[in-house]
Formats: sequence, C-alpha cells, structure tokens
Amino acid sequence: MAQVEELLAAAREAGLEVRVEADELVIRGPRTQDALARQVLAEKPVVLALLSAEDADVAWRVAAMRPQVPRRGAIPMLIARQVTSSLGRCISCGERLHEGVMVRCSPCARAAWVVLHEIREDVIPGP
Repeated sequence: MAQVEELLAAAREAGLEVRVEADELVIRGPRTQDALARQVLAEKPVVLALLSAEDADVAWRVAAMRPQVPRRGAIPMLIARQVTSSLGRCISCGERLHEGVMVRCSPCARAAWVVLHEIREDVIPGP
C-alpha cells in the first residue's frame, strides 16, 4: 500500500487530479502525464481505498476550517485545530508530516482547498 500512496502523491505532484465520482476513479490533468495516470488506474482498488480514507480525514478538517472564513476581508490561514508549531508537524493539525513536506499535511491542504473552492463557487458566503 505504501507504494501506491507514493504513486498517488507523485500523480498529484505532477498535476493530476485524482478523485472518486459515482464509485468511479476519475483522473484529470495534463496529457503529458498519461503514463502516470495509467499506473494509477492499474492500482484502482487500492487507490479507491486510499481516497475513501482521505475523504474522512479531509471532512473533519473542512468542518473545522469553514467557520474561520470571515464575511469580509482577508481570509486567514485556515487551521484544523489549535496546535503548537513544531518542526516536522503540520502547522494546521499537528500531525507528523511526510518526508519532503514542510508546512501542511496533505489532508489539511486539501481541506483548505475545498473551503476556498466553496467560497469561489458561492457554496458558502465569502469575504
């Protein structure tokens, strides 16, 4: 499973969006990454399981970040919970960071993206 986690991370770093829609694995991104997308598709059952687990990890973070968006003005850095910053730990939730990640864990980064996307799409009232 660790190899598939690394493959999924590499796909995202290469600009591929990997998500589940109606129980189907959907991959979008640059055509230049077609070979990488095919590798991800070849691991579909494991990738679906990873994405399902990620969804739960992201959902509670989204719920924590959403109320932090002010009605007007600048949007502060969205955090999942109050933590004391520590080297090697996510500044948003305090969980241990993977090697090569400096500031925010993947679930916190994805949750912040979801909340900001909701503002852009007028799902929640923004500034």
